[in-house]
Amino acid sequence: MKNVILVHGYNGIPKIYEWLKNELEKLKYNVILPEFPPREGVVYEEWKKIFNRYLPDVNCDSIIVAHSIGNEFIIKYMNENDLKTNLYIGLAGFSQYFERETKQDLNRACQNFLVSKKELENFKNRSNKRYAIYSDNDHLVPFELLEQFPKSIEAVPVLIKNIGHMGKKSGIEKIPKVIELIKENEQRKVGEIFG
Repeated sequence: MKNVILVHGYNGIPKIYEWLKNELEKLKYNVILPEFPPREGVVYEEWKKIFNRYLPDVNCDSIIVAHSIGNEFIIKYMNENDLKTNLYIGLAGFSQYFERETKQDLNRACQNFLVSKKELENFKNRSNKRYAIYSDNDHLVPFELLEQFPKSIEAVPVLIKNIGHMGKKSGIEKIPKVIELIKENEQRKVGEIFG
C-alpha cells in the first residue's frame, strides 16, 4: 500500500485534507496526516519532532501533499534527512518571506520556516514529479510569490481560479485536481513499466 503524507499549514488541518483522506483511502492509499501545533505553535524544531515519527513512511514511492507553510517545512525537512518521494503536490506554496501587518505569529513562522536557495535547488531532485496548485484570489500569500513558487522547485504550475488560500477562510472543502494528479501519476508510472 502506497503512502500519501498530508502536511498541513499554519492554521492546522484544513477541510480539504479531511476530504482528501477519505477519497484516497477509498483508492486504497495509506494516508498519513500528522497534526502539528498551529499558529503560535508553528516552530520548525517542534514540527520536526512530530514528523520524525513518520520518517520511515517517506520513501521513493510516497506521495506528499503540502499546504501553505507546510511546503517550506517539508522542503527543509526532506533536505535535512536526504529523503526522496515519487510525487509532490504543493497547495498555496511559497518559498520567499512575506509579512502581514496584523499577523505577528504568521510573520514569525514564515521567518522560522524560511528555505534557502540551496534547499530549493536540492529539492528539485527529491521527487520524480512536482506540481504547485495556487489560486488567483489567495487572501494570504501575495500572488507573485504563488507564481514564483513552482519555478523555484521546477514544478508544473496549476492555477485554479477562486479557491483562495484553500484553508478554513476560503470555504473550500475539496480540490478534485489533487486526486486527478495522483491518478495521472500512477497511470504514467504503469505506462513506464509496461510501455
